[in-house]
Amino acid sequence: MVDRPLPTFPHSRVQVNLTDAFKEWQDRGELFRAIEIRLRIAENRFRIADFALFSSKLADPIPEQAPCAVIEIISPDDRFNDLMQKLADYEDAGVEFIHVADPPTWKLWRYRHGDLSSVPALELAAHQVSISLDSIFN
Repeated sequence: MVDRPLPTFPHSRVQVNLTDAFKEWQDRGELFRAIEIRLRIAENRFRIADFALFSSKLADPIPEQAPCAVIEIISPDDRFNDLMQKLADYEDAGVEFIHVADPPTWKLWRYRHGDLSSVPALELAAHQVSISLDSIFN
């Protein structure tokens, strides 16, 4: 078991904003939102995702399927190496879209194959999604 940094109000606000931003996709039955959800990333290994999107409704308390997207929100106590390991775990588990949001700086990055790239919006091309930084952080 690993201690987790405790979220702050800016962290919570981003989770609420993401939930609101993806409401229309859930209402259409295309993407299903989850906050602080436990994900199985290996046989006896779990991670808690700050925000996740699934392509189908969840039936099990701990989903068997990998989410199609995970957005990690940086908290003041987060350590870079721990964050990068968590992102790698998500990728290894089959998550296609992995993003990192930093509330104080209004920065968003996409994670792919061990690299973080700054992006101007949260885009999930496979689902025709584009969420602006203003919608995420405002």
